[in-house]
Amino acid sequence: MQYPTDPGRRRWLRQWALPAGLALSHPAFAQNKTETSPRTAARMVQLLDMSVAQQELSRDYSTGVRLAWAVEGQKGRSLSRISLETVNTDGSAAAVNAALDRIAQDAGILALVGTVGDALAVRVQDGLNQRGLKLPHLGPWMADGRHDSDPSVALLFASRSMQLRKALGSAYGMGVNDLIVVYSTAEDQRLYDPEVSGMAQSLGLKLRRLTGNSVTQPGALAARLPAGGSMILFLATSAEVAQFTQAMAQRGDHRFVLALGDVDAPSLMQFTPGRGVPVILTQVVPSPLRSHLSVVETYRSRLGELYDEPPSTISLAGYLAGQYTAALVREVGSPLTRERLLDGVARRKPVSLGGWAIDFRDGRRGSQFVNPTLLDPSGRLIG
Repeated sequence: MQYPTDPGRRRWLRQWALPAGLALSHPAFAQNKTETSPRTAARMVQLLDMSVAQQELSRDYSTGVRLAWAVEGQKGRSLSRISLETVNTDGSAAAVNAALDRIAQDAGILALVGTVGDALAVRVQDGLNQRGLKLPHLGPWMADGRHDSDPSVALLFASRSMQLRKALGSAYGMGVNDLIVVYSTAEDQRLYDPEVSGMAQSLGLKLRRLTGNSVTQPGALAARLPAGGSMILFLATSAEVAQFTQAMAQRGDHRFVLALGDVDAPSLMQFTPGRGVPVILTQVVPSPLRSHLSVVETYRSRLGELYDEPPSTISLAGYLAGQYTAALVREVGSPLTRERLLDGVARRKPVSLGGWAIDFRDGRRGSQFVNPTLLDPSGRLIG
C-alpha cells in the first residue's frame, strides 16, 4: 500500500513542539485562585516526552489515547467520566521528578495512562518505585523490559527483546551475517547494546558499531557508515530514520535499514525517507490501514471523523492503550479507586479489544505480536 506524503501535516507536526512543562489540556495540578485544597475529582494523567527527538512519537501516541476517550464518550461509557490530563515534559530526570512530586500530593489521580516515549516511561516507573508510590501505570510506550515483572504496570506491546528477535531473525533469514548497529548517542549504546549483542550472538551475527553524540545529526552518522555489510540497525525515531536514509541515498548507499517499533510507515513517509533505501520495520500492532478487526475499523473511522488524521501504528497503539484502560475501568466497577485499579492490573485478566487480544500469556506483556514489514523504495508496505 502506498503512503501519500502530506506536507501540511508535516508542518503541523513541527508546530506542535510546545515548551516543556506546558499542560496540553485540563492543566494537571493547576488550581483556581479560589481553591484552598487540592482537587479530589477522579482523574488520570498522561506524561509526554516533548523533546525534539520524541515529540512526533509522543504526539501520535497521545492522539490515540485521546481518541479512545472520545469514542468511549460517544458511547456514554464510564471512562468518559474520568478526566484525562496531559502534561508535557522535556524527558529529563528533573522534569520527571517535578511531575511525580506533584502527583504524589494529589489524591485525585487514579492512574498514569499512556506515558510516552520509552525512556520517559522507564524514568517514570523508576521514580514511582523509588517514592514507594503505588499508582497504576497503564499502557506506557515502554519497549524496555526492566519493569516487565512489576505488577502495577500494564505493558501491552512487545518488548524490545521481542522486536530484536524478530528483526535480527529476519536479517539472519536473508543470509546476513554482518550487521552494523548505529546508536545516536553513547547513552543509547549503554542502554541498548547488551540486548542487541545478546540477540546477535545467539544468531551468530557479527556486529560493528557506530555511535554519535548529543549534537550528531542522523545525516552525519550516515556519512560515517563503514563499508561492507548489507544491513544496518538504527535505533531511532521516524524523523531520524528519514534523515539517515536521505543521507544514505545521496551517497548512493542502498543497504537495508532495520528499525524498531518507534518508527511507523506513515510517519516515516511524512518525513520523506531516502529514495531507493529499503527499510524493515517491526510493528507491534496490526496494520492500521489493512486490518479488519473491529477495534481497528472503529479507530480508522473515528480518527478521520474527530481528528482528520491519517492512521499510523503509533496512534493505533495509543488507541489500544486507551481501550485497555476503558476495559479495566469497566471490570473494576464502583467505587473506582487506585487500589482497585492496582488489583485489576496485577490480576492480568485477558481481555479482547474488538478482536485484539490482550492476554499476558507470559505473565508480563499483554501482547507478543511483532510483524516485520518492508517499506520498499517506492513507499509500498510489504508483509
